[in-house]
Parts: sequence; structure tokens; C-alpha cells
Amino acid sequence: MHVPHQETYTNVKYRQNATFFERVKSSLVAILIGLMLILVASVLLFWNEGRAVQTAQSLDEGMRILVHLDTTDVAFENNNLRLVYLQGQLSSEESLFDPVYQISIRAARFRRIIEMYQWVEHEQKREIKEGDRTREETEYSYSLEWNQEVIKSDSFYSTVGHENPNSMPYRSETQVASVVKVGAFHLSSALVDQISDFRLIPPGTSASPKDPSLMFFNGYYYHGSPQNPKVTIIAKQKGSRLEGYQTEAGDILEILYTELLSPKDIFSKKHADNTLMTWAIRFGGWLLMFVGFGCLTSIITTLVISVPTDTLSQNIIIAASLEQGTDSEIF
Repeated sequence: MHVPHQETYTNVKYRQNATFFERVKSSLVAILIGLMLILVASVLLFWNEGRAVQTAQSLDEGMRILVHLDTTDVAFENNNLRLVYLQGQLSSEESLFDPVYQISIRAARFRRIIEMYQWVEHEQKREIKEGDRTREETEYSYSLEWNQEVIKSDSFYSTVGHENPNSMPYRSETQVASVVKVGAFHLSSALVDQISDFRLIPPGTSASPKDPSLMFFNGYYYHGSPQNPKVTIIAKQKGSRLEGYQTEAGDILEILYTELLSPKDIFSKKHADNTLMTWAIRFGGWLLMFVGFGCLTSIITTLVISVPTDTLSQNIIIAASLEQGTDSEIF
């Protein structure tokens, strides 16, 4: 895809440096913000540790009580309200229809992605201190890019030659079949939402654009969920319906993978996801804590920087003179 040469504009303006009292006032505000950040970080870290333990215990509980189903053709009553594990093929008798491209497909989920080629503004700032004022330079560059959302060009620094349409003729959309099954079992909406095996098929393949399972868009045939893909599910059996299982530890287990996995593999993946999320939230909490303590110490930085250099020099000279005078009296 050809992207035109980027156009760059620079905006320059000056502002007076803050006075000593203005900096002190800002530092006091920063202290309040720092205290709030430390409080939020503490609550976040405390909640995260409890969440991590609860999720780990829920997964271990699920592994212990899991019932393996040998067949999906019949929903046996003796497994009712129990956490079950099964593998099978997705099926849906409902045809999903796209009125824009006049495409009908029988699938669990059907996604249409619409993008518009439009101008995007990139902004880069830098500040240069010049005596008692600061020079602010803001560089704006513009490039044409594909985007699913309308980018408002009215707020651009340079609108001339960078006008974007105010709306898109069509929007991205995902359709979901009302009834999705695996054998005799009906899937809950939460399980269906976990079906995300959408594929892009480049043009020139053996697939025909007239195939009802394909959609042509932007030089690609877009394929929804594969026809009758095999899935692995862990959920509660309630009659002939599969839904979330409430564990005693506190979490709800309702898992679907669009691939064939053993229970050990599934729970290992979930434990790994839990560990990754735990460390990500820990890092976020520690970062908030670091920023919070930085805000608390901002007043010290303000006071140190605000002491005039000539005053420091005079104090040093006076102190040195006093020391010399004292030494003379001793000798």
C-alpha cells in the first residue's frame, strides 16, 4: 500500500517560567496527588493478590471435580449441574446475512470489518528553557492510514489538505447466531463470545468469492468462523445447556478453545494467564507507587532548585571567612 510523503508543521510559542510560589503551590498539589496514587496502588495490589489466589484455587477445584463426557450426542441427567469437559464440532442451523455485501453464511459468528483511508495527525513536543521563559515547540506530521473509526480532522493543527469525511458509509459489525450447539448441547452466550477464530484469506487462492462462507473486502476474502470447527469446552451442564460453573473458591469456570486440548493443557493455560495478569497488575501497582512517592518528594526538588546560586555562593564565602577567623584566634 502506497503512503504519501509525510507533511510536517512546527508550532512555536513561549511561556514565562513559574515563580517560586507557583512552583511551591504545584508541589503541594502534587503531594495530594501522590497520596491518592499511593492509596490506589495499595488497594490495587491488595486486591490483585486476593484475586490471584482465588483464581488459582478455582482452577485447582475445577481440575479435581471435572467430569469427562465420552459423547456429546446425549445430555445425561446424572451429569446435571456438574462441571463437564467435552470436545466436539460446532454447529448452527441459522444463516447470518450481511445486507451490505449480500452475503449469507451459516456460522456461529460472522464479522464484517470496515476501514477508511484517512488522515492521521501525529504530535511531538519538546521544551527549551531560555532564561526566564520556556520555548515550546510542537511538531505536527500527517499521514494517510487505514482506521476503523472516523478521525475528526476539525481539531487538526493544519486542516488544509487534511480533511477527513465526517462519517463512514458502513460500520464494522459482528453477528452471532442465536443457537450454537456442540452435539446435543446448547452453548451459552458467554461461550459463543469466546469463539474468535476469524481468518483472512488472501486473493488468488483456490477459494471462490461466490462461496457463501467467504466475504470479499479490501482485496481479501474474509472468512468467519470455520465451518464446523472442533472445540474444547469446560462448563456446567444444566440439562442440555452449557453455562458457567460457580466454584466454591469464588470464580466462574466457563471455558472454550477452538482447538482440541486436554484438561491438563487447558488448566495449565489458565494458570499461566493468571500468573501473567498477576504480574502485570503488580507492575502497574508498583509503577503507581513509584509515581506517588515521586510526587511526595517534588516539594524537596522545588525548594532545592529555587535557592539562588549567588546566595549559596555568599553563604559559602561567609562560612569560609568565619572558619578562617576562628582558626586565627586559636593560634
